[in-house]
Amino acid sequence: MKIRSQITFASLALLLTGSSLLYTSPTSIVKAEPTQNVSSSLQTSTQQDHNSVKQAMRDTLQLGFPGILAKTFEGGKKWGYATGVANLSTKKPMETDYRFRIGSVTKTFTATVVLQLAGENRLNLDDSIEKWLPGVIQGNGYNGEQITIRQILNHTSGIAEYSRSKDADFMDTKKTYTAEEIVKLGISLPPDFVPGKGWSYSNTGYVLLGILIEKVTGNSYAEEIENRIIEPLELQDTFLPGNSSVIPGTKHARGYSQPDEASEIKDVTYYNPSAGSSAGDMISDADDLNKFFSYLLGGKLLKGQQLKEMLTTVPVGRAGIDGYGLGISETKLPNGVSIWGHTGGILGFSTIAGGTLGGNHTLVVSLNSLGRDNSPNPFKNILLAEFSK
Repeated sequence: MKIRSQITFASLALLLTGSSLLYTSPTSIVKAEPTQNVSSSLQTSTQQDHNSVKQAMRDTLQLGFPGILAKTFEGGKKWGYATGVANLSTKKPMETDYRFRIGSVTKTFTATVVLQLAGENRLNLDDSIEKWLPGVIQGNGYNGEQITIRQILNHTSGIAEYSRSKDADFMDTKKTYTAEEIVKLGISLPPDFVPGKGWSYSNTGYVLLGILIEKVTGNSYAEEIENRIIEPLELQDTFLPGNSSVIPGTKHARGYSQPDEASEIKDVTYYNPSAGSSAGDMISDADDLNKFFSYLLGGKLLKGQQLKEMLTTVPVGRAGIDGYGLGISETKLPNGVSIWGHTGGILGFSTIAGGTLGGNHTLVVSLNSLGRDNSPNPFKNILLAEFSK
């Protein structure tokens, strides 16, 4: 089994963080030069407030990432910054409006659809998965009658992580996986624990939720995300690519992979994300993700009861992560601020997206590399700088 395959979608190894449809406030975008030493002509208080964020971003590049972009939404105002390169061959600079693969941030979209269905009384979070998908999770120590939808959402189901299977190879950038194949890979491994008696990050579970959405609605998870979230919020740069290896348009960086310093840097921009499915296949940009989390945390996508359910966390047993809810995590900063959101890691890109409860302050950061094995958390200092201003 390739070690890199094991961590491709296990983005919880990164720090989890966890108005009108159109932003009407002026946008201040600070674009970086191709070099690390960036000077800005803007002398606004907003820019001064973000100096520590910019420095934290430049420091992150020293961990081996080619480029980085970030955008914030706070109090009706947007701010953005980018540094490093989008293309190692041409040295084209990173830009703040680029699209990127969001990896496991997809989970928050998937969970939102499931919770909307619960709010419509089309399913119950405490329904067993067996009720909806009879026979799918059975055998090899599994009993779908004992696993609830809620447990799958908060990773307490015990369903094994499919990327640990010896038959999984996510370095094959062209291979197409079906959701059913992915789930079978997961349950070919024994359960991690009795349902409800532990916590283990399971992409398998979130692929299963995509199958559940289709069973309940008659539409694919992609169609439901488009109809319920992308179109109403006018997220024009957000896509569910299926098995297409292309990031739409030209507004995107090249994506790279370098597991360790001894390895050759590989361009993995063209990547079939079907291995991520409803757990991690989406493409978006920073503005769209800021809008999504602002709406979600502002109570505009879920009814009050369902948002409360989403934000009810269970302990994960990992330092720096204060709990995982239903497709979202909580990280408490030293100043007492809680950040709700998600990280995402997929070949070529690393992402963090989220914000404060109420949706008034959100942050999105994207790097055009998955990062090296065992490297420090690339988002921690950026998160601290932005939400400690």
